[in-house]
Amino acid sequence: MTDINKSIHNAVMVREVLTALHPHPEGRYLDATLGGATHSLEILKASAPTGQLLSLDVDPTALARGKRLKKEIGPRWRIMESNFRHIRDAAEKSKMIPFDGIVFDLGISSDQLANPSKGLSFQEDGPLDMRLGPKANQDALTAADIVNSWNKSDLTKCLKNFGEERFAARIADAIISRRRIQKITKTKDLASVVASVVPRQNQRMRLHPATKTFQALRIAVNDELESLRVALNAAWEILAPCGAIAVISFHSLEDRIVKQTFKSFADAEVSKKPILPSSQEIKQNPRARSAKLRIAYKQNQNKLCPEVTLLL
Repeated sequence: MTDINKSIHNAVMVREVLTALHPHPEGRYLDATLGGATHSLEILKASAPTGQLLSLDVDPTALARGKRLKKEIGPRWRIMESNFRHIRDAAEKSKMIPFDGIVFDLGISSDQLANPSKGLSFQEDGPLDMRLGPKANQDALTAADIVNSWNKSDLTKCLKNFGEERFAARIADAIISRRRIQKITKTKDLASVVASVVPRQNQRMRLHPATKTFQALRIAVNDELESLRVALNAAWEILAPCGAIAVISFHSLEDRIVKQTFKSFADAEVSKKPILPSSQEIKQNPRARSAKLRIAYKQNQNKLCPEVTLLL
C-alpha cells in the first residue's frame, strides 16, 4: 500500500516543463494533475516567493499528501479535489484566472499503480475498480461493471478503441465465457482470462498480454479521452496572453488529441513535434520512454512574448 506521506512516483520531463512555463514570482500557474506533487513543488520553487499555484486531483491519497506538503508552502498554493474535466469551474472558485502556465501530466502515477485497492495493475491482486478517485466519473462506473455487464460488441469496441488491442474480439469472447461461470471481480482473474486467449508469440513481447486491456478499461471508467478534450479547450480559455500549456502524454490516443486540439487554437504557437525525454532520463526512469511533451503558447497581438521560442 502506498505511504500517504511519501510519493514513489518519478515525474517525467520536469526540466522541460519548467522551461515551457517559465515560472516567475508574478505568475499564476495551474497543475491539472497533482499526483506525487513533483511538478507542483518545482513550479512553486521557481516562482518563489510570491508566485501562486492551483493544483487539482481526484485521488484522495495525492490530495492528502499535497495538503500535508502545503503546510510548508503557505497560502500561495491552493489544492482542490476536482477532475481536470472541470478545470474552469475549479479555476473560477480559486479566483486566480487568468493563468500564466498550465501543466497536464497524463500518466498514471506509480503511487496509484502500487495501490491494489484501485485495481489499476495486474501485478498485485485487487478489486476491478480502476476509478482514479471518488470524483473520477459521474456514474460510479467501475471496470468490474464493464467486464460483467457489457455485451460483446461494446466490450470489443472498448478494447479496440481505447486499448488498440488487436485481439479485442477474442478477449471479449473469453470475458463473456468466464463471467457466465463466475463474475470477474479481481485484477489477476481478468489478467489470466486475457492471457489465456492471446497467442503465445505475443506473450513473449515486452508488454504483459493484459496491458492494453487494462489501459482500455481505465480509460473507459474515467472517461479520460473526452475529459482531456474538454479540459484542454477550457484551459486555453483561462490562459493568459503569452501563457503556455504543457501536456505530457503516454500513449498515441492522448497525444493525438493534444496535437489536434492545439492545432485548433487560432491564436496558438504550437511545438511542431513532441519533445521526448532524454536518453539519460529514460535510463534513470524507464517509464519515461513512452512520454511525449507538447506545448502551446497563447500569442498576444499587443506585445512580444519572448519566452515563446524556448522549446519550439
